[in-house]
Amino acid sequence: METKIILVRHGETDWNRELRFQGSKDIQLNDNGIEQAEKLAQRLAAEEIDVIYASDLGRAYQTAKAVAKEHDLKVDKFKELQEISFGQWEGLTYNQIQEKYQAEWAMWEEDPALNGAPEGESLKDVQERSIKKLEEIISRHLGNTILIVSHGGVIKVLISTLFGIPLAKAWQLMQSNTSVNIINYYEEDKVALELFNCTKHLED
Repeated sequence: METKIILVRHGETDWNRELRFQGSKDIQLNDNGIEQAEKLAQRLAAEEIDVIYASDLGRAYQTAKAVAKEHDLKVDKFKELQEISFGQWEGLTYNQIQEKYQAEWAMWEEDPALNGAPEGESLKDVQERSIKKLEEIISRHLGNTILIVSHGGVIKVLISTLFGIPLAKAWQLMQSNTSVNIINYYEEDKVALELFNCTKHLED
């Protein structure tokens, strides 16, 4: 029995544009992000989507609602699908973090799987909560098409876990705003990646 999982990253926010670490901060979509969500909704309008789930952070929920409107579906929100918490780094740019938190940043770069920002999460922490929730969602909707709107970090962790990529390498996977990833799930160790980081709907 094939279960189709469509994993989508939320639309753009001002903090995305400014290269600020958002993490668990509830930053809303900017005007471009709203437009991206609408284009995503049009792209997925012809898909047979059975259920829609999202992170409970506004930028993901708002993106999911744009798609849900095309399918007359509701969106169920879960905290477990939230972006990785960056603790004290949230709101800061890459340069600010590297300047103010040199030692912690070095540890993060060496092994983000086990090391997180001060008062934040490691990728292992994200893996534990997000994979558990994904497994729960799949078991509830076997044979269906499931749309999950989440965040770049979470999607990288989920794909890494499903396809045996070391967590320490997860950050090397690209995830653009409103990118679409499609995973065909047959059983626990039988999955196929049909589409990755696709943003063709944003092309003029």
